[in-house]
Amino acid sequence: MSKLSKQDKIDIYNNWKNYNISANQAAKEYGANRANLFYLITLIERHGIEILDTGYTNCSVEFKEKAIRRVLFNHEAANQASLELGLSSRGMIYNWIRKYKEDGHNVINHKKGRPAHERQRQTDSRASKANKGPQTEELKTYCRE
Repeated sequence: MSKLSKQDKIDIYNNWKNYNISANQAAKEYGANRANLFYLITLIERHGIEILDTGYTNCSVEFKEKAIRRVLFNHEAANQASLELGLSSRGMIYNWIRKYKEDGHNVINHKKGRPAHERQRQTDSRASKANKGPQTEELKTYCRE
């Protein structure tokens, strides 16, 4: 599956709206998942083309908690909730629910990306070995002699 550009998404929506090209045909043409295109078309229908202008948004803990409660406790469909909230992907709410259950029913904002790696700058290995000196008692006595 390829990632669709903003222009591709607009073209898919306009072809669906004006030329009655189905999401199935668009999925074959653009190499995208049919269900994702149905979600995209419905999202644009509800919120307009402007919804595509929103970039990456970092959702607050309260926002995520309300969305999760709508699905788990109010028994609302996850796709319906994500459409009403204007989430860019229908999978986001499923990921939040999975993390919610993994974290012991707590909503936590996890850091994005790889964990930080503590880099310890090592000097030249020969120099570091020379500075350390003898390690064991036997070596210490040998060096004294």
